[in-house]
Amino acid sequence: MAKEKIKQVAIKHFYKYGYEGVKMSQIAEESGIRKQSLSYHYPSKRELFTDIYSDVIEEEIVFTQQYFKNLSNIPSKDILYRFLKDMKLRAHDKPNSSFLQVVSFSTPLEIESFVSSHYLLYFNSLKTEIRKVFEKELFNYTPDECTVSFLILFDGLIIHLLYNTKQSFEYSLDVAFKIFWNSIQG
Repeated sequence: MAKEKIKQVAIKHFYKYGYEGVKMSQIAEESGIRKQSLSYHYPSKRELFTDIYSDVIEEEIVFTQQYFKNLSNIPSKDILYRFLKDMKLRAHDKPNSSFLQVVSFSTPLEIESFVSSHYLLYFNSLKTEIRKVFEKELFNYTPDECTVSFLILFDGLIIHLLYNTKQSFEYSLDVAFKIFWNSIQG
């Protein structure tokens, strides 16, 4: 119970302050425990971070696989557009999703290799699911080429989402997706 509370608080702190800005004493205080109790569960900030990040990666992989499985019977265009649109909701409503994107795009050197290797697990899972969507229909490009292009669109929209307003994201999503879809359409 205490460990889950610590993780919930820590996710918010890592998201808000970044890895370097997180203070273990603040996490302990907000979790309602003493710093010594926090040290019992997590002797270092790095151990806390790696535990949380591993959990979030697993959660996002499961979410992504289930998401695409649940939508597999609708047209490819709708699946992909809905995924990008839902990304905004998840980033604003799910602290884990926001944490994953922020930390993965601005990683301190101390944890860079850990984050990179774990993020690749998520990225490769997402890539597999996206490729399956492009295998369902014929396009102007191969499924691999469409997947790469879509993932670049996805990355760009994440950055846009992190640094701009929700309204700006909506407009950018609509414009970028329309151009993307028209270019791959057979």
